[in-house]
Amino acid sequence: MSLMPFEVNRDYRSLKRFLRILETMARYGFYDLTENIHPIKKIYSRKSQEELAGKSRPEKLRLLLEELGPSFVKLGQILSTRPDLISQKYADELSKLTEQVTPFSGEEVRKIIQQELKQPPEKLFLSFSEKPLAAASIGQVHAARLHDGTEVVVKIQRPGIKETIELDLDIMLYIARKLEDFNETLARNEPVKIVGEFAYSLRRELNYQFEAANLLRFTNSMKDSPGLVIPKLYLNYTTTKVLTMERIFGDSATRVLEHPELRAKYDLPLVAHLGVNLMLKQIFETGFFHADPHPGNLFLLEGNRVAFIDFGMMGRIDEQERRDFVRIIDYMLRGEISSMTDCALRMTITGTYEGDREELERDVADLVDENINLPLDKISVSHILEELMELFRKYSLSLKPNLYMMFKALISIEHLGRTFDPALKIVDMVKPFIERLKWRSYDPMPHLRRFLDNFGDNLSALETLPTTLRKLITSAENGNLTLRVEHHRLDDIEQTMYVTGERLSRSMLVTALLIGTALIIVAKIPPFWNDIPIIGMFGFAVSAVLGVIILIDDHWQRRKFLKERARRKLDAKREKRNE
Repeated sequence: MSLMPFEVNRDYRSLKRFLRILETMARYGFYDLTENIHPIKKIYSRKSQEELAGKSRPEKLRLLLEELGPSFVKLGQILSTRPDLISQKYADELSKLTEQVTPFSGEEVRKIIQQELKQPPEKLFLSFSEKPLAAASIGQVHAARLHDGTEVVVKIQRPGIKETIELDLDIMLYIARKLEDFNETLARNEPVKIVGEFAYSLRRELNYQFEAANLLRFTNSMKDSPGLVIPKLYLNYTTTKVLTMERIFGDSATRVLEHPELRAKYDLPLVAHLGVNLMLKQIFETGFFHADPHPGNLFLLEGNRVAFIDFGMMGRIDEQERRDFVRIIDYMLRGEISSMTDCALRMTITGTYEGDREELERDVADLVDENINLPLDKISVSHILEELMELFRKYSLSLKPNLYMMFKALISIEHLGRTFDPALKIVDMVKPFIERLKWRSYDPMPHLRRFLDNFGDNLSALETLPTTLRKLITSAENGNLTLRVEHHRLDDIEQTMYVTGERLSRSMLVTALLIGTALIIVAKIPPFWNDIPIIGMFGFAVSAVLGVIILIDDHWQRRKFLKERARRKLDAKREKRNE
């Protein structure tokens, strides 16, 4: 048997790093984990009890990650946003993680700029400060001035950091596999999957062109936002290891919080309202949002304007996910427990819950009861989200990663907003976005545009439909067609069959109309308007209207069905109690 696993058996450096990680884990009291990582478990010893006396296991984990360096610190920071995986006490402790780094030299800065931009700093810039404005584990930021006088900041990647992180990711993956094999409790949290997602995110962070692309997209999606300042990107001065953008002059929210004398410069309630509104617009309207809006990444500028910086971590949320999220808030405010539970489950990776649905709904009802009767200025969206995440953890449900990023962003911006304005009524601010999103879902034009965008694919499907049907019929005639049917809700079967039949008949009607319309357009049957058959255009319009009517009717029928099912369950419970 080889002494080391394949992933870390490449050279002496990887072996040395691997042994150091395991020895450090053992010194901090995690021997119960390292003893399953064979075959070198006896090489290291425990950290003395005296040094660790009085420290909790979450504290030991934080200290361990800080000692192991930037890769592990960033993993801990990611885990701190996932209380569903590691419990709230671990998440709270890991949120205190800090990076202990020293700036790299001006000579190395010059060397990297020369390699990446093919010219030395003195030729590229009118002036360039070799002393960094800030230093982090992956890179550091320098002030510079372009030849036209524009003030910029230049972010430069730390030399050798990519190789160090790749080595650590290899080792993390091996350790995660071992822990998943030998520790049943940890295996439920899928450590291999967590490390895989973390590795993907960190590798993107190591390529500054991803951040540049994020900044360009953010600029395009938020360009018409009054009060928002977005730094300009300079692509000619940007590579995978160098990123150049406009310098923002103002006070970070962190600085304003730490220096009370700065608060007089700004109308803080106005700034709080603006910052929260900008984040809500990103989430509910553009679907592309800043995923790390902590006080250090938010600047206050003259005129009570706001600027976001650091676009390395951005989140995406599609239209359906946005609708589900606003429905959760809407159903909560209306006290519709069953519908709220359905929407919450759709936000999880599995989309369903196979356990005791009634117990889950009772906990959802408790969450609603805790918040629904509070005054608007006392309702905290962040508290509701934190309670919802705790509920997911209790029932071993995993929220989709992009939705966790959204939850984290909303929690961060609300905490900051309430710090600047304790009377902030975030529910009042969310309501207009909810209403606009609800009405947008009934707009027929996006549905029609999507259909037309996919028109070519739909025609191809129509062309192959006869062949597919012929194969299906042949299989049935030869006795090779197997149909498997499972039904787990026999009490609802009559209603389900009725609703299904209604939907099927209406869908077939619209489909037939669309097929006929498509054939008219393909056959180019007159009369025409701009070379398009008028009858075909009319057919598409009628199909769109019918489609919208069906969608609206389905929505109300579903609500009616869910209410009736809830009523029957309640009646059954009452009968059981009376017995």
